[in-house]
This record gives sequence, C-alpha cells and structure tokens, in this order.
Amino acid sequence: MKQSISILVLSVVLLTIFGLDVWAQGKEETESINVSWYVTTKVVPLGADRIYVTYEAIGLTVTDTGGGLFHGATARVLGGMTIEKGFYNDEYACGVWNLPSGDKVFMTFKMAGKAGTGGVAKGPFTIIGGTGKCAGIQGSMEGTRTMVQSALEVAGQSYLKGKLQYKLP
Repeated sequence: MKQSISILVLSVVLLTIFGLDVWAQGKEETESINVSWYVTTKVVPLGADRIYVTYEAIGLTVTDTGGGLFHGATARVLGGMTIEKGFYNDEYACGVWNLPSGDKVFMTFKMAGKAGTGGVAKGPFTIIGGTGKCAGIQGSMEGTRTMVQSALEVAGQSYLKGKLQYKLP
C-alpha cells in the first residue's frame, strides 16, 4: 500500500513538472503577411555589369485576416547586395517591426533573385528577438519579394509576401 501511494505521488509530481514545462512553452502562431516597401538606395559601380547596392526600406505590414500581432506594424530595414548582370545571391539585411502595441520585433534576412522592376527574390527571414511582451519571441518565414514600377524616380517600391511563424515565450 505504501509503495502504491509513493508511486502515485511520484507520478503526480512528474506529470506536474512536465505538464508545467509544456504549458510554459508558447503556442506557435502563423500569420500570412504582406509588406509594402518604399526603398532608397546608394550604388557603387564595381566594373562592367556589376554594382554594390545598400538600401534603407520602410514598410507597412498587413495580414490576410486583418488582425494578429503584426497587422498594422511598420518596418524599417537596412541591407545590401552585389548585383551582377541583373541578379544577386548575397542580399543580407537587418530590421525591426514596430508593432501597434509599441513593442518591437527584430529580424534578419537573406535573399537572392532578379533586380529591377518585375524582379522577384526569395529567402529566409529570422526573428531574432523583441521588446516588451515580445521579449524572447522566436520565428521565421520564407519570403517572396516582387519589385514593381515605382511611383517616384528617386525611390524603389516592392511588396513582400510570406507566412510568418512565431512563438512567444
């Protein structure tokens, strides 16, 4: 009888410990996002058919559902790439989403694709942290960006689509 009670107590303790660990892990969320970008660039020629480009982009994020953590978030990104014969495979950028709540979510991404109007690029995004209620956030997305004909001669415009998966602690 004592042995049965001891096993029962040990089982309850172990289930509680492991149950709390599972409960403490955040639920993974997925949001289909669209970001419209306004982009300014600086260009350095590197010989025939080759340039290095740095850029600053600001954007507005909307979700397909019209709700969620990232709906209405603004974004700012700094990045760069080498474009050779109209293509690149080394784009790297870092940025921040400014959420409507006032919290921030930090990201990095790498992309490869075709430059210029109609050009499409794809690559992985990684959420590297956040502030406030988003402190400790983790996530990723495979994004697809399409360059469009800009309404201004001095800036580029594009849009990004992807399914952002993230987990809050």
